Amino acid sequence: MWYNTGVDLLTTSVATVESDSEPYTLVKLSGEADVTNSDALREVLDAEVAKLPRSLIIDLSGLRFMDSSALHVILRANRAMDRQGGVLALAGPRDPVAKMLRLTAADQLIPVYPSVSEASAG
Repeated sequence: MWYNTGVDLLTTSVATVESDSEPYTLVKLSGEADVTNSDALREVLDAEVAKLPRSLIIDLSGLRFMDSSALHVILRANRAMDRQGGVLALAGPRDPVAKMLRLTAADQLIPVYPSVSEASAG
């Protein structure tokens, strides 16, 4: 099931995806994730983490920009997934977002894959 939440310049879509190996939760982000919408992003990710998925993939391919407040929200979700024995992965970041992940070493804390299909394969 998909649902969309328009939040300022950020749109989120959430789905549970059935795969050959095991189902995973996919959160697609589009637009710009920044301080103006990081609270709403946190609410979406907190709600999904609370459902105790084994795998949570955040698709960043539609994200044009992400600031440190949005990155903090993602790192927080990663810690929560880790505490409950789940895995959070990032997929498809565009160059500006990928650069931020590298410069902050967030890519050393959270696995980053070129695509959702590669992230779901692990």
